[in-house]
Amino acid sequence: MQISGVNNPLEAAKRGKTPMIQKKAVEASKNGMTDDFVKKLQELARRDAQKGTGMSQEAIDLRYAQMAKYVSPDRSAPIAQMSRELQKAAQEHREEQDPALEFLDRVIERLKGRPSRIVKSFSGLAGGCSGNLHSTPENQVATVYSPDGEEIAQYNTSGGGWMNLTTRAENQFLGDSSAIYMQAYDAARAEMNAPKASAQSAAFRESTVDFRA
Repeated sequence: MQISGVNNPLEAAKRGKTPMIQKKAVEASKNGMTDDFVKKLQELARRDAQKGTGMSQEAIDLRYAQMAKYVSPDRSAPIAQMSRELQKAAQEHREEQDPALEFLDRVIERLKGRPSRIVKSFSGLAGGCSGNLHSTPENQVATVYSPDGEEIAQYNTSGGGWMNLTTRAENQFLGDSSAIYMQAYDAARAEMNAPKASAQSAAFRESTVDFRA
């Protein structure tokens, strides 16, 4: 019997839902909240509040740069390794048969229910990552997993190439840093509105007529 969904440990790991991955996500986010980063983010939040705008591009860039430095996994090396495997698989497809017979062969394979495909799994990729690929003459799909089994990058020919998949730790950091920004932003807006509210209150008191006589 095949078990699917988050109750399957492998599927839970892919989605970043195991207790270990969740714990590491919280720890990674905390490590990314350096004093210098928090101070700069709060300064940008106060500046944005004074301008009356939403989160500035500078604040967004600061968060993503910090995340890349402290939280994000090193995707580049395992992606490069898997890209070479995809190229090898594509070459195998080209060498399988005479181009003149390629179309007819594909039709026959499909009628038999056995499409020409290459399926491989790889362990020991850079950074302790692993990966797998499914390759046919028409399309290639590959996935890179973190050492904990979480999906961190995926390749699809029809999808335009490699795409980074946001990890649990990255989501945690983005949420936590957004909360820090909004707290500073709201505090700055409250300070800006305080004098206005006091002035309005004073004006109201002065305009109140005392009818006691």
